[in-house]
Amino acid sequence: MMQDKQSNVHISKQVIAKIAAKGIQEAQEIIALMDGRIKRTDKNKFYKAVRINIREVEIAIEVYPVVQFGVPLHLICRTLQLKLKQMVEKMTGLIVSEININVVGVEAV
Repeated sequence: MMQDKQSNVHISKQVIAKIAAKGIQEAQEIIALMDGRIKRTDKNKFYKAVRINIREVEIAIEVYPVVQFGVPLHLICRTLQLKLKQMVEKMTGLIVSEININVVGVEAV
C-alpha cells in the first residue's frame, strides 16, 4: 500500500532574481543597477542587484536602477513593475505583492 507524502517545491531567491533581471535587461532605458555601492552595468549580472524577499507564497522585489536621461521615469518604472510581476508570477506560480523601483540616477548615453 502506498502512503502519500507531502512534497515541497523550493525556488531560490537567486532564481527569482534571475527571472526579474531578464525583464530588466530587456528595457533599453535601464543603464545599470546599483548593488549597494557597486554599479552593475553588465546586464548579464543584473540579477546580483535584484533584492528578493519571500513571505510564504508572496514575493517582494526591490531594484535600484540608473535610467537613461530624458526617459519619463514614472512610465519606465510602471512598465517595469508590470513586466516583472507578470514574468515572475508566470514562471514561479507565486504572487508578487510588491515591486519597489528606486531610481538612484540618470545618465546621458
